[in-house]
Amino acid sequence: MLSSQFLIDQKQCCGNGCMMCPYEPRHIKGNEQLQKRWNQSKKKSYNTHMNKINIPMIGLGTWLIPNDEAELITKDAINLGYKHIDTAEIYRNEEGIGKAIKSLSISRNDIYITTKMWPGMSKQEEPYQNYKGALNACEQSLRLLQVDEIDLYLIHNPFAKENRLELWEAMVELKKQGKVKHIGVSNYNVHHIKEIEKAGIEMPAANQIEIHPWHVIPQPLAEYMDKYEILPIAYSTLAPIPNWREGSRWNGKPEDMKSGAMPCEDIANKYGVTVPQLFLKWAIQLGYPVLPKSVKYDRLKENLSLDHFEISIDDMTSISNIAINEQKCLAWSGDFDPLDVD
Repeated sequence: MLSSQFLIDQKQCCGNGCMMCPYEPRHIKGNEQLQKRWNQSKKKSYNTHMNKINIPMIGLGTWLIPNDEAELITKDAINLGYKHIDTAEIYRNEEGIGKAIKSLSISRNDIYITTKMWPGMSKQEEPYQNYKGALNACEQSLRLLQVDEIDLYLIHNPFAKENRLELWEAMVELKKQGKVKHIGVSNYNVHHIKEIEKAGIEMPAANQIEIHPWHVIPQPLAEYMDKYEILPIAYSTLAPIPNWREGSRWNGKPEDMKSGAMPCEDIANKYGVTVPQLFLKWAIQLGYPVLPKSVKYDRLKENLSLDHFEISIDDMTSISNIAINEQKCLAWSGDFDPLDVD
């Protein structure tokens, strides 16, 4: 699990045994068994399950999909071959997604479900969630999704500062009860996760973060997650595209980015793909599962078609470097980044 900064700074394997090393690792030389494993891993397609939580590398993001549309769109996605559906309590579409999964003749083991517990929003007139409320929130999500177990259950944000640890204790309890298979967080920075580390309880298995060339994982966070094998999951990877979330208030892009030229179009043309496909593949080659959202059938199909090209190391570096000194969160309204909260 490497940050895009790694590919900028490194030209070859550093020899430290990093997971998802994009180069032939130095430490396998002379070891036939490891060499064979490396050769096989380089041939795996993008939808190979990875890491200890077995999450598919591409899933359907459902933020801003209304509940009454979620059933049809989820059905289309699953029929096209999506194996992962990402939703959340705050999205208010778990019911529609649950109906879609229930209605299809697909084994529960063949679809991966992520949902998130909402702990509250900073500077809003809503109480922050507590331990008991977190348990109840999970019960509601299970009922709406019509499943007995959630594959990955996340705390949606770190805003409930005084309650963060008790909320995480509730997540651990839910896992013990068998209601969720894996637990994690979203929008957490190092100091948020360190609260869990210092408490000496189970660490998160994943951290869902806004990741695109204008908002890469900060190096200290990338190194910390790598140390504890916390998988980065990328959301809003298509945010730099001009018409992304057009008209939504959940769009922190400056006006020139909303109406400007398509970024990295020259690189995409080189591979005969669209810019959305290029950005999704960029994230996947960095080792991040992605969650592109669309309500259009052709776009759902396009976002899933990523296995026919490979981005070169030089082009990966160029994409990663386009805004390395001007990092900006684009997925939240206003000039706000959840990673920066206390």
